[in-house]
Amino acid sequence: MILSLSWKNIWRTRHRSLVVIGAIIIGVWSLIFMMGFYNSFINAFARNSINNEYSHIQIHNPEYLIEPDLATEIQNETAIRNMLVRSVSVEAVSSRRKVNAMIASTKTSLGVQVFGIDPDDESKTTNLESHLVEGSYFLNIKRNPILVSVKTAEKLKLKLKSKVVITFQDYDGNITAASCRVSGIFHSKAPRINERVVYMKKVDINRLVGHDGVNEVAILLNDVESIPEVINQLEPHAKDTVRSYKEVAPELNLMENSSRITKIIVTAIIMLALVFGIINTMLMAVLERTKEIGMLRSVGMHRKSIFTMIMLETILMGFIGGPMGLGFGYLTILILGKVGLDLSSFSEALDDFGIDTILYPSVETSTYPVLMFVVLFTALLGAIYPAIKAVRLNPLDAIRKI
Repeated sequence: MILSLSWKNIWRTRHRSLVVIGAIIIGVWSLIFMMGFYNSFINAFARNSINNEYSHIQIHNPEYLIEPDLATEIQNETAIRNMLVRSVSVEAVSSRRKVNAMIASTKTSLGVQVFGIDPDDESKTTNLESHLVEGSYFLNIKRNPILVSVKTAEKLKLKLKSKVVITFQDYDGNITAASCRVSGIFHSKAPRINERVVYMKKVDINRLVGHDGVNEVAILLNDVESIPEVINQLEPHAKDTVRSYKEVAPELNLMENSSRITKIIVTAIIMLALVFGIINTMLMAVLERTKEIGMLRSVGMHRKSIFTMIMLETILMGFIGGPMGLGFGYLTILILGKVGLDLSSFSEALDDFGIDTILYPSVETSTYPVLMFVVLFTALLGAIYPAIKAVRLNPLDAIRKI
């Protein structure tokens, strides 16, 4: 009987009830949209960092992590590559010789990090060849071709086939210099690569430093979920340190963790606003029905029944508005997840953070039932004070109420 009475009471004041239901729908929809939008930022940043710079796994000599030096090389790189090539989880592997250097043009000089690479392997691992905006991929220069970023070319006033001099320490610690020419100019989706990295062929840089070897192996996997499995396969065979991208780039792990905290805080703020809206609306409903509640008390309805009736009214509105908000939110994320959200008008700012101009919002399926629980809890919380106010009414005073 209480349930039936609560349902009828909702639609007696249709406009007020629709306001509460509408507030719940908009609150839930906006929360889902916010989560999807925020996830798209985090996912785009992490994806670009992995695909264009860090890869899923990196291998280094333990001493290289303490003090980067040419002598701290990967100890059994050939054996590691042979094992990785046989793994079905591995998409690509790139071995690199990394050297800190000074690059100088006729205009100015700049501190950079030279990545000595195998062009084919690096292109498969980071899609470097597809990032060229001018020139060719090490093809149009016979001796010491290099690739520079658009930003580096602007700072050094470089064009295609411009001559530069790269100065660095060789394997024995002696200062050496090499004359190179710009084969291509690229623009990576990884900001750090654009700021201070130039690419040379690994055979060229090894010839210049006077020793063959690599000090980094980057491994791109088919699926991020395969990281623990591949690391477990590598660790017994690798004599060096094997790390996932979260260890290589702590900022990615920090962003993922901070995103969870941010979403919890925003959820709490939206739900708190919803609580006050429900309290305000239900309190008005109770005060307008003071005489009615007094009559129910006079004919013998217990305080617990009055309390339950008010609580049920709010919970029922939560059961109506919650699923509708979840449904609208799900459809919004489903559509935007396919067609994308175009933010090209903010392309310059997004590019500085390594984020795509078209974002694809996504929300984990497990989030929806959690949000439904949060909505019902919010409705329950918002109904407590109006329900307490109702049961505290004096029946005689309530009946005399005009």
